[in-house]
Parts: sequence; structure tokens; C-alpha cells
Amino acid sequence: MTSNEVSLPPLRPMEDYLLGSARFGLPDYGNIEKWNKRIVNNLLYYQTNYLLTATIVFCLAGYIRPYEMVAGAFVCIGTFAGVVYAASNKDTFGRFKKEHPGIVIAGLVFACTFVMYALGSILVFAFGIALPVLCIMVHASLRMRNLRNKVLNTAEAVGLKSTPMGKILKAFDQEM
Repeated sequence: MTSNEVSLPPLRPMEDYLLGSARFGLPDYGNIEKWNKRIVNNLLYYQTNYLLTATIVFCLAGYIRPYEMVAGAFVCIGTFAGVVYAASNKDTFGRFKKEHPGIVIAGLVFACTFVMYALGSILVFAFGIALPVLCIMVHASLRMRNLRNKVLNTAEAVGLKSTPMGKILKAFDQEM
């Protein structure tokens, strides 16, 4: 595999993801860097599980309200693509994004929410798109890492493997 190829890691067993051997604990709120590292590592390790979870919720909401879900998907993808394009082509915005990633993410959420409100489908957006993201972030914050998680994330960090979540985190300057 070349270094530019993107591959999806395997689906982690439910035993590791949520059940039996899974260990959960509150993060150290006083140490933001350590908490951020836990989130990034879990996003990388469980990305296939997170993708499956988000897809199931998205499909359920799409089945119930298809027009609003399609509109929401286009708004979110368009807004995200616009921010990535602006960050890669404008030095000022790129520096701002690197220095203040939380503000950029909040701006993305605000822009998507505003457009969805204007389209009249904010509730469908909240349950179909924001709810899976919230669940993923809560799991990534609370899930304590294990040895396998640490080893595989180290392989990702040295560039042995390139994954979709790795690309997304790199776009937001949230690399390990």
C-alpha cells in the first residue's frame, strides 16, 4: 500500500467497543491536552464502529424524513468542504484554524444549524446528524484506551496506515 492510499480499519468487536472488556472513565477535565489525546486516539481506533453507528442513525432518520436528511447532508458536506478549501488556500484562515480549532468547529456547527433552520428542518438535522456526532464524542471522551488501541494508534501516527478519520483529524490540525 502506498502512503496516499486510504483504508478503513477493521470493525472492533462489541465486546471491546461497549461491552465486557470496555473500560470507561471520566476524563481529567483539568488536563485538556490529555483529554484531547484520548478523544483523538479513540476516534482513530474505533472509527469503523463510529461510522457504522452514525450510518445506522442517519439511515433511520433518512427513512423517516428523507428530504430533510438529504438537504442536511448537502449543507453539512458543503460547509465542511468550504472550510477545508478556505483553510488550504488562505494562509490567514489556515493559521486561525490551527490556533483556534474549537472556534472553527463551533462556526461549522453554527453555519450548518443556521442553514437547516432556514430550510425548516432543524429537528431532523439534530437527530440525524448531530445526535450520532454527540454519541461518538461522548464515547471517545469516556472510553479508556487499552494496549491494543495504543499500539494501533502508534502505527497510524508513524504513517504506516492512512485512514479516513486520520485525514479528517489532519484537516482540523488534531493529529496525535
